[in-house]
Order: sequence, then structure tokens, then C-alpha cells
Amino acid sequence: MPASFVTLANRGLVTIEGIPAHDFLQNIISNDVDLLNTHQNIHACLLTPQGKFLHDFYVTKTDTGYALDCEGGERTQDLTRRLMIYKLHTPITIKAQQDVTIYANNLSRMTNKPDGEEISFEDWDMNRIKKSIPDGSRDAEIGVSTLAELNLDQEAVSYTKGCYVGQELVARMHNRNLGKKHLVAARFKSTPPNAGTVIENTGLMRSSRANIGLILMNRDREAELRETQTNDSQIYLLGL
Repeated sequence: MPASFVTLANRGLVTIEGIPAHDFLQNIISNDVDLLNTHQNIHACLLTPQGKFLHDFYVTKTDTGYALDCEGGERTQDLTRRLMIYKLHTPITIKAQQDVTIYANNLSRMTNKPDGEEISFEDWDMNRIKKSIPDGSRDAEIGVSTLAELNLDQEAVSYTKGCYVGQELVARMHNRNLGKKHLVAARFKSTPPNAGTVIENTGLMRSSRANIGLILMNRDREAELRETQTNDSQIYLLGL
């Protein structure tokens, strides 16, 4: 039975073509491009040299290079500009489409509409939040957030492939367990605050859908709240 899928509007698609495209990406993004020998897509990030979040995207291998499914509009422009900075004299071609429709299921990202039952974006978005998965700039502070804060330090990172831009901080935080805060899914008794709101004695509000939202929270405070919360709590932390 075909998997269910969702339509993701306002995405961008950046293509990188040419023989050196593999090495170009491998040297700058957080995940291992060689995984595409066995995986349809990989989730990866572009970081500042100091290891802070700039962009995340899903990489697919094409006949002539690679395609990056990323945030649309101005975010696509920004990613393309940053990739061009690293291009220098490398004989590759980088092209961008700012606003495209992407289809996603549990297995892959694609530009052609797949078979299966389509679920609404709202249902997909709520499921994403419940799993504490960030949605790009909706949940990250550009140039400030770490991958550990965004819960991306496992899924979108290779710790074995070698160096890439920002690798030192990511590896140090991982090896020394330095991540003091991260995104936590929560159920609100009423409407969640707007993104960017500081919730007293709890954390910083990020994206939400209906009465479910993500909070950037100190891990010690998270442990305290999990110990004391009840089903009637104004904010009830989900997950483990």
C-alpha cells in the first residue's frame, strides 16, 4: 500500500551540477553525501564557520549532480548566495528555483506527486511538532542556534565523514554533551503564545499548531517539569 504524503508549498530547489559537485557538498554540509548511495535523501545543514545554523535541506542525487530541497523565497536566495561564496573557481553550476511544490512522505522528498493518500499540511505540521522536529527558520535563530538545540545533531550530522564548515563546534558539543537546551514539544491548555515569546520559568516559544507547540527549553528545567506535571497542567511536555 503506498505511503501517505503531504504537499509542501513555498519550498525552494537548488541544483548543483558538475563532476566536482560531490566533493563540493561533502566539504561544506553537515551530513555524509556518500549516504546517497543507499538512501533516497539525506537531511543536512549549512552552518557558519562557528558551527551555528544557517540552513537545513534534503539532498537528492540526480543524473547530473544534486538537488537541495530547502525553504522557499528569500531563504532559497540566501542559501544559493552562500553556496556561491564557497564555489569560487570550482567548475560546477548552481541554480535555484525559489518557490516550488515538494511532496514528502516517510521515505523521501520528491517533485512529482506520488501515489497514496494525501494528508493535510496541518496534520503533517502537528505530527512534526509532536516529534520535536524543527521547521527551518520557524524554529531556528539564524546564525545563533546550534544543531543540538534544534535536535538535528543526530539526524542531519555525520560524525565520521571528516571536516565540513562548522564541524568543530558540532563535534565538541556532541563529544562533551554540552547541549544545555533543546526544542521540546508541549501541549497547551489554551492557545500557545506567539513564536518568540518568553514563557516565564519555562523557555522560549517557537512554532505551534492548534494547541501543540515547540519550546526551546533548558534540559534541567525540562526534567523538573516532567517530574511535577499532571494532565491538568497549563503546559504539558510531550515525548520522553
